[in-house]
Amino acid sequence: MINVVIPWSEKVFQFTSKHEGLPVSGQLKIGDTIYNFNPENTFACLDFGRGVWPYSVNWNWATASGISNGKRIGLNFGAKWTDGTGMTENGIVVDGKLTKLSEDIIFDYDGSDLKKPWILKSAITNRVELKFVPFYERIAKSNLIILKSEVHQMIGHFFGRIETETGESIILESMLGSIEEHFGKW
Repeated sequence: MINVVIPWSEKVFQFTSKHEGLPVSGQLKIGDTIYNFNPENTFACLDFGRGVWPYSVNWNWATASGISNGKRIGLNFGAKWTDGTGMTENGIVVDGKLTKLSEDIIFDYDGSDLKKPWILKSAITNRVELKFVPFYERIAKSNLIILKSEVHQMIGHFFGRIETETGESIILESMLGSIEEHFGKW
């Protein structure tokens, strides 16, 4: 779990709590098809936040959970909204143990074609070296003139390498996850 408070001023702040790699059990029925969720190989992310945002804000967010080499992995990376604050929401969870990344994660992508692969790298160290290949894009837009939001949520697979605080290197091969790009005025 990663908890972060970003205090832009005395009245403008955001608290976020990210819970990665949560085992899931149960069923989902769509039409006549039943999908079973087994906690051994099905995971979720809980993203909870509260605050008073600046009027204009944008962010990138990446999340993924899965199994790699027998280890349960959870990823959470964010960018833009914490820039210049000295704080991040970046972390790697391996078998329930968090490696907090205080450095920025660079999201390198083509803003004119979000379906192209994205590259994520840690800004200072080599703890994060990932490629994200999207296969689905969800777009949600609202425009009430003075209030506006546009979010692009990409579903896809992560490939590459992450490193824990102990120096353990973990290779990711096709780990399911998502990335989003958001612009808002509220």
